Amino acid sequence: MSAKQLILDTQDRAISAVTYMEYVPFCRNKQELAVFEKMLNALHFTIYDIDSSISYQARQIVKQYALSHSVEMGDALIAATAIMHNELLCTSNIKHFIPITELNLEHYSPE
Repeated sequence: MSAKQLILDTQDRAISAVTYMEYVPFCRNKQELAVFEKMLNALHFTIYDIDSSISYQARQIVKQYALSHSVEMGDALIAATAIMHNELLCTSNIKHFIPITELNLEHYSPE
């Protein structure tokens, strides 16, 4: 299944503000950024902003897993956002998320 199909097959779509900020630099120009934002709007994505509870949860994740599993700030903030909003985190890059037991995680493996 392609990433596009996964998104289309998902009813409630959400991303972290961190995911948004990580994606934008991959846009090659303002037109690609406009297409990305149009897609987010057309598919009714929720973008979860970072608040104090997410920040606190991310700090706890970094404290617990940074030294043992190399969990860095971006992944900790994404994981904390999913935890605090009780969302399933679907990713093909699960390496740094696996040890976070509070996280509802699904490994997405594109065909």
